[in-house]
Amino acid sequence: MKRALLLAALLPLPAFAYNEAVHAFITRHALPLDRPVAPPSQDDLDAFRAQFWVRASEHPGFERRYPTIHDFDAWAFKEFLMLDPAARVHGFEPLPDDDAGTLHRLLELASRWPDDDERNRHRYLHDPRTRQIVRGPDGSPIPYDPATLDFGSLTGTTSQGHAHYGLVDGPLSDDPEVLKKEPWRFAVPPTAHAYGAEFVQVYTDLAALAAQSRLPSAVWLQAAFAGAAFHHLEDLCNQIHTVQVGIYEFLETAFLQSKLRDLQTLGGLFGERHSLEQVGLRLIANHHLLSEDLFAKHLGEMQLADIDQPDAEIAAAPDLARAIVERSSREAPQVYRLAWRFSTKTLRDGVSGHEYDGSKGDDPDAYVERTPEARAAIEEFDVIEIRGLRRAVTAVREWQRRFPGKPHDPVPQLVAYHEQAAARRAAYKPPASGHPGVAWGYPISVVALLGAAVAFARRKSRPPKAA
Repeated sequence: MKRALLLAALLPLPAFAYNEAVHAFITRHALPLDRPVAPPSQDDLDAFRAQFWVRASEHPGFERRYPTIHDFDAWAFKEFLMLDPAARVHGFEPLPDDDAGTLHRLLELASRWPDDDERNRHRYLHDPRTRQIVRGPDGSPIPYDPATLDFGSLTGTTSQGHAHYGLVDGPLSDDPEVLKKEPWRFAVPPTAHAYGAEFVQVYTDLAALAAQSRLPSAVWLQAAFAGAAFHHLEDLCNQIHTVQVGIYEFLETAFLQSKLRDLQTLGGLFGERHSLEQVGLRLIANHHLLSEDLFAKHLGEMQLADIDQPDAEIAAAPDLARAIVERSSREAPQVYRLAWRFSTKTLRDGVSGHEYDGSKGDDPDAYVERTPEARAAIEEFDVIEIRGLRRAVTAVREWQRRFPGKPHDPVPQLVAYHEQAAARRAAYKPPASGHPGVAWGYPISVVALLGAAVAFARRKSRPPKAA
């Protein structure tokens, strides 16, 4: 069973952290400032990219990849920064909603944009010449970095998980006992790495470069990248984005439900099977998305005066992102346990239950139990979530106070990342696709049992031999 449970941990995770409206709330609340600001022209965006290229070209690894400025267009810039080069991304090309009017509104919008413009999704490898998606011998698309699949699918919402999660620094383990006792240290594989903290630093570095750029739209560019840094800081304050799986109960329940389904269908002979991975993903996603939407829906009803009180430990931390992960990851399992307690039965059924999706109109209140136990769980849940909000407000204000901070060059780490991603691609083997096939052991066992029963009945029905 332990091996099976480990396989279940290889699940695409829900990739949104705070509901997008909560991102905007935190940024609006933390930085109540305002002034008119104009968006960048194409010339400004080109000039900013050229400034980045000039500085980055001091590194041989970067210069080999992009020997001339003509090799470093907006597509290449996004790809180098670990973004989807095919996405239309704010700050890299002009977009219709760039003109936010005021700095206050721009920061609020920019703290949503990493979700809204889907810059971290669809992590395909593209041919450097044609820019078409590269496919393997079986026709399936190749990931730019197979390691991103440790946190989500290759495409769709969950494909941005690697960029919106943050795990504690090692050591990590794939031992189910660790999932039971220290869920924040559980990961499959143990080498899994999420890049939420790295994106905070990358956007901070871009904001610092924009502040020094002397471009007409320098203030806009600085705010757009600052808002993106806020987004990833805020993500890490949402506790459930600092663990890969969260609680052992998800895997244990998925195992039991998938095996029961196999028994009911005779291993898929009389109905579709549901793999451990499919059931586990449904359970995690249901409770992840329900918890986020429920908190966002009732945020305006909560007493939030305390979120303005600085979190002293976070404010004093040398590395804001890493300190947040350490704190949030200890609280994440309890958030999932509480969601499991207040969710309705249909969300705890990963086979035939409801697949929760707020984007399709699901009301979170409709999927909450109406019992005193559920009400108590929600009250405890709200306390933990408000603690995360306070942490996020502190982090955003502290980021602003420290900015630009000590000079930091992101290029060496990014060059190393791309080299490591290439090595992982070389060893990549596409996973088997499709629904689980028939588990012939179940029908064969039933046939064998029936055969044995028939033989036994025949023996019992024979008249006794004459003496």
